[in-house]
Amino acid sequence: MHEAIDRAVGDAVETLPEILAGAGTGGIRYALRRMAAVGDPAELLTKAADWAVHPAPEMRQLACGLAVQGYKAGRKQAVEILHRLSADEERSVRDTAGRECGRLLCRDFSRMLEEMYGFRTDPSPWVRRAVALAAMTAGKERRLERAEPLLKLLEPLLADRAPEVRRSLGPVAIGGGLLRYYPEMTFEYLVKWSTANDEQVLWNVAMSFSGPGAVPLVKKALIVLRRLSLDERRYVWRAVASAMWKLGRKRPEIVRPELARWLEDERRVRVARAALKYL
Repeated sequence: MHEAIDRAVGDAVETLPEILAGAGTGGIRYALRRMAAVGDPAELLTKAADWAVHPAPEMRQLACGLAVQGYKAGRKQAVEILHRLSADEERSVRDTAGRECGRLLCRDFSRMLEEMYGFRTDPSPWVRRAVALAAMTAGKERRLERAEPLLKLLEPLLADRAPEVRRSLGPVAIGGGLLRYYPEMTFEYLVKWSTANDEQVLWNVAMSFSGPGAVPLVKKALIVLRRLSLDERRYVWRAVASAMWKLGRKRPEIVRPELARWLEDERRVRVARAALKYL
């Protein structure tokens, strides 16, 4: 496939859709690298606009990456392309658009942060979800000065009840991303958010401790989860139970004794029983 892509990029770019039909991420990323190596930003942005409406999802994925490569030639147009594709009918395209927004955050943090504020209030839950994916991608750089702006970017989404958003926020973007990349500051924010009354906010806090970023912080995580386990709302305490069994699989020597104590506490016994089903 690489040889065919090389020939297409060099002489017949219009044949790329046929070559990339059914291609995986590797082939699409290779085509992107080859096009970025020989094309100028304006040309790449034009191709991004053309392929953003192509019927083949592989070409729409490629358009996401080309929008980033052409960003300097037309910032607004590049962001508009990613905005549209972040709500694409294909999950692979939506995921790529969200990650590419994160790469733009890495490249042009202040300006792209302002653009992501607009995504955050979009009517489409898929566009709002892209904010979580972008923040997680940008967090991988581990630039400490960006930790707080990224956490504040996500903060208004904590109360978003759309399944598309919440599934990618607490357990993934925060628990799998920012808590791992910026453990101290993210934990401070989780403690602050845990004092909210909104059950969706508390669900996201609890589920953040179900991600891999919570494992090294398990003792500190238990401080927050103990308090949340007292919440009478099923939506909240079930999230606590989920976090406890996932933490328990990684750190049973710490979590199991905690759950044993909860079994003796009538206020927490249902949470302990729900968690122990999976341990």
